[in-house]
Parts: sequence; C-alpha cells; structure tokens
Amino acid sequence: MKENIVITIGRQFGSGGHEIAKGVADRLAIPFYDKEIIVEAAKKTGLDENLFKEVEERNVSSFLYSIALGAYSPANSLSGMPFMNLNETVFQAQANVITEFAEKGSGVFVGRCADHILKDHPALCRIFVYADMDDRIERIKKLYNVKDGAAEDLITKTDKKRANFYNYYTGLKWNHLQNYDLCLNSAKLGVSGSVEAILAFIGAAQKN
Repeated sequence: MKENIVITIGRQFGSGGHEIAKGVADRLAIPFYDKEIIVEAAKKTGLDENLFKEVEERNVSSFLYSIALGAYSPANSLSGMPFMNLNETVFQAQANVITEFAEKGSGVFVGRCADHILKDHPALCRIFVYADMDDRIERIKKLYNVKDGAAEDLITKTDKKRANFYNYYTGLKWNHLQNYDLCLNSAKLGVSGSVEAILAFIGAAQKN
C-alpha cells in the first residue's frame, strides 16, 4: 500500500457506514476522523461544539425556504447570528480542519462533504455505503430502541438532511454513484465484509 491514502466515506443512515469506516482505519492503522473534526473546528473558532452539532442537524433546504418566504429573522437564529452566516462559518471551519488533517497524511474521513473538499487530493478514494431499507430499520431499532415506524421515519429524515447539506455545499447529488469511486451495499456484505471489500478495492486501485 502506498505511503499515503485518504479515504472519504459517505453513508446512508443506518447502513453501518461509521462502523465500517472505523474498521477500515483500524485495519490500515491510520487516523479516523468523524467527531474529531467538530472538536478541532470548535477549538480553532472558539465556538461551542454543540453549535456545530446543531447546525449539522438543521435542514438546509427548510431554512432557504423560510428565507424566501421572509419567515426567517436573525433573532430566531443560534447565538443571535444570522443562520446563513453561521452555517457558512461552521462549514468553512470544518472544511479547513479536514484539509489540515489530510495534509498531515493518511486518514479516513466520515461525511461532512470531505470527498468534495478533498477532491484534488492525489491519494483520494471516495466511498459510499448504502443498504436495503429493511436492514437499516433493523439496525436503527436496535441502536435507538424504537419501533419500525419510528426507525424508518428517523432514517428518512436523517438521509434528507444529509442529502440537502451535501447538495447545497457541493453542487452535486449526495447519492449519485458518479461522485464516488466505490459504492457498496453493506446489507449484502455485513460490516466486516464491507471493510474487506474496501481494502481489496484500495489495494487493486493502487496497483494501477
């Protein structure tokens, strides 16, 4: 394997993408970046970590719609800062941290448009993990102790937020296969099988 490899992993909610990403990082003995991005961005900006989490959980399209209707006002925004300014600040802070981490060497990055932010990195491998809805529902039911309907609703809403966030900041479509080097169905492979598939893909790609 080449000295440096930067892997970005986008994932549907409930697909096990986070666990798979961690497994890949562990197997390659390289850094794993997920919540670590928020922690570092908060340190650099002086903003509270919870602020980053709240902004990430917001639905971008719903705020654009509110602005268009004139229903949004700075008085209703977090910390009294206009939403779009705050949103841009949070995104740029995370983008800067992602870039800095990637400049240090190899790493596995989960979500946060890392595939687009690092699109010019010479050692980039972009991966997207998805799964059948039934499998995702079962996973979410166990993780959050909820019933089928609540699990499916949470999956649908979370995926919509992720898609809106990605589409807005990249100008691309979150789940379009053309944006990734490898897309895999974790419901067919399982977590360990998905990790093995990713490692095999990376190994084959580096030989070319």
